[in-house]
Amino acid sequence: MANCIKCGAPLEEGARFCGNCGAAQEAPAPQPEPEYVPEQPVNNYSAYQQQPQQPADPGYQAGYAYQQQPQANNYSAYQQQPQANNSYQNWQQQNANYAPNYAPGYNDGYQNGYQNNGYQFRATLPTTRSWVRLFFLSIITFGIYGLVWWTKFTNDVNTICDPHDGKHSTHYLLMTFIITGLTLGIGALVWEHNLCKRLGNELQLRGIDYSFGAGTFWGWNVLGSLIFVGPFIFMHKLVKSMNLVCENYNRFG
Repeated sequence: MANCIKCGAPLEEGARFCGNCGAAQEAPAPQPEPEYVPEQPVNNYSAYQQQPQQPADPGYQAGYAYQQQPQANNYSAYQQQPQANNSYQNWQQQNANYAPNYAPGYNDGYQNGYQNNGYQFRATLPTTRSWVRLFFLSIITFGIYGLVWWTKFTNDVNTICDPHDGKHSTHYLLMTFIITGLTLGIGALVWEHNLCKRLGNELQLRGIDYSFGAGTFWGWNVLGSLIFVGPFIFMHKLVKSMNLVCENYNRFG
């Protein structure tokens, strides 16, 4: 049994009005529900591709704009620039026939040339030679230390000077035990003269402000022996010259 839609009183079957309150019982016709149409996704991919993405950060925008600019290739222009030769290379070209008359001011170009090219040198020569140590150790070792010391000294002079003057001092042991005896001591004087001359020339070549040469040998070692202390002064000058040249060689080659 149906009830009144207004007052809830019981109704007779098929009654269209309520007997209690008189309210009409016909319910409004139900409205059809709207048909569900699924939303179609909007494809903005093509529009996204057409629109450049502008970042919000001004600094990033500047970087983005920089990336859009074509980068200039300066490699070919770099290759076209002539490479300047350093002074040492120029000196070698202009002085193919090396002579003892060294060009003044050559030391600056010589040192700069090796520094600019970053050459690596094979040997590091000692710079702390001492004639006092040579004197006493030669006595203690019965001359053996002196033979080793002079042999190494001669080899180092050849290492430093050979590329410049094209000469080569005779091995010290050969000069001491063979040439000196065969020439009655004259060969030893010539050998020491040439060795001191080469070392003095190397001091000038490298721009080292120290006076030494063949004249030092004859003045202090030969004539200076008459006053006893001459040979000691000579050895001091010889060792100091060699230490200066070795130090320069270790730095610049």
